[in-house]
Amino acid sequence: MKRVILTLAFLFCAPAFAGDAGCGLGSVIIQKNSKGLQLLAMTTNSFLFTQPLGITSGTSGCSSSGLVMADKEVQYFVEVNQEELSREMAQGHGEKLAALAQMKGCRNDLSQKAFGTFTQNSYSKIIPAADTSAVDMVHNLNKELANQGELAHLCHGS
Repeated sequence: MKRVILTLAFLFCAPAFAGDAGCGLGSVIIQKNSKGLQLLAMTTNSFLFTQPLGITSGTSGCSSSGLVMADKEVQYFVEVNQEELSREMAQGHGEKLAALAQMKGCRNDLSQKAFGTFTQNSYSKIIPAADTSAVDMVHNLNKELANQGELAHLCHGS
């Protein structure tokens, strides 16, 4: 009986140690990205069965295709790579910045260069202080991108 309980506990808890809990009610309620809180979010998703329901219905932070929403992916990417992204945004080019540009729909060379130039020119608005959090960085980036009609056309039309 102990083996069955340990096996079930492992199956329910192991995915949280791999990183983000993904989508579901737990991820909607718990958005801070620490191991303990992600474990709690994943456990909530598992016990309340909200992740499979969210994936099926396209709710609770899940897209209808069953993937975590693009905004959550961008947020996680920025949290993990914030220092490098900050440096590359100031320079207007770099590997992490190119990956972020692709996540924002800029898939060809022209649109990626335009994205790099945009982040370089808007750097002080995207990252107004040295202690700008990843959440604020993404919020500021999205806010500034909303005013870039030509860049939006280049990125989503590529």
